[in-house]
Amino acid sequence: MTRGVNFSYIASLYDEYLNSMYSYAIHMGFNEQTAMDAIHDVFYKLCINQSVLNNISNHKSYLLRALRNRLIDINRSDRIQTVENTNKEEDAEKLTFMLNVTVEDELIEKEAQDEIRHKVEEYLKKLSDRQREIIYLRFIEEHSYEEIAEIMNISVESSRNLISKSLSKLKNQNLLTYIY
Repeated sequence: MTRGVNFSYIASLYDEYLNSMYSYAIHMGFNEQTAMDAIHDVFYKLCINQSVLNNISNHKSYLLRALRNRLIDINRSDRIQTVENTNKEEDAEKLTFMLNVTVEDELIEKEAQDEIRHKVEEYLKKLSDRQREIIYLRFIEEHSYEEIAEIMNISVESSRNLISKSLSKLKNQNLLTYIY
């Protein structure tokens, strides 16, 4: 038996996940208007095809993946295509994922905050876009490896490997010892 979905349920999902989706889109390098347009596109499609929600066990992961795919489509349509044989994964590889670090520890003076923020951003710039994206999803959004695999359209093993490589790279730069 399938459960019915109504517009108030979709509205509650919108209210619950809007901030996470918006933040994710902004970190992917899209402007505010494009981020909101893509989010609204995702929810519009949900309103048209409400039955898709019946088969989803993790709404947040589903919505972030749908948003990511929509942003990739927007990025693709905004570019002038010079090569006919591009695919979604190639387009995903070309997206720049920006991760701005904010330090909110009131006990640390502003100068120390600026120094730490500058150092972390310096180290994060040395990671690839995908490494920054996976660090954001794992440690800022606190997604599981399975959720990350679903969002980034990679295998769970690949998500674990990419996290491990990213952390190793940060460790080799002494970032982790600098922060902790």
